[in-house]
Amino acid sequence: MNQNSWIIGLTGPIVSGKSTALMYFKAQGAEVISCDEIVRQLYTRPAVCKRIKSVLGTTDKIKIAELVFKQAAQRKQLEQLLHPLVRREVRTRIRQHTQALVVVEVPLLFEAGWEKLFDLTVCVLADPKTLPARLKARKLNKAEYRRRLKNQLSPEEKAARADVVFFHATKAQLKQSITRFCNVLKVVHKVK
Repeated sequence: MNQNSWIIGLTGPIVSGKSTALMYFKAQGAEVISCDEIVRQLYTRPAVCKRIKSVLGTTDKIKIAELVFKQAAQRKQLEQLLHPLVRREVRTRIRQHTQALVVVEVPLLFEAGWEKLFDLTVCVLADPKTLPARLKARKLNKAEYRRRLKNQLSPEEKAARADVVFFHATKAQLKQSITRFCNVLKVVHKVK
């Protein structure tokens, strides 16, 4: 583990550009960890699937999404099952990191109370004018978007809690902001 390393938690509301930001951090040499990817991996484990099925009655991802975004109790049960497993895996990967900068994408970072895992938290917010195009790309309608957004802190609250906020209208702007941010870390904190 590098003594000069920085562990950054990356968050933001649904369709804000978190995955794109993670890709740009990786291009800057950061080691990246995606909680969404860890969840996808957990769904391949028979023991986890068995527990999910016992709680929700299904392991079908589409049916699970319908359940958890419509029923708070079901969502809470799934989070109680998955969050400890995801957190354990994130901690393991952080301990094993080899780069000076590690960025962990955590969609529900503040909601799950994970702030203390990180040296710094970053929130990505996209210009609301770009929302229709982003929803179309994700095959989400506005009603579904609003329903999912209600299950998270508001974008304003996430931004208020974060140490750094990247607000962007285009991918090029987001890339430029992340490049500048990484350059500052390299100079000020001697991150290589």
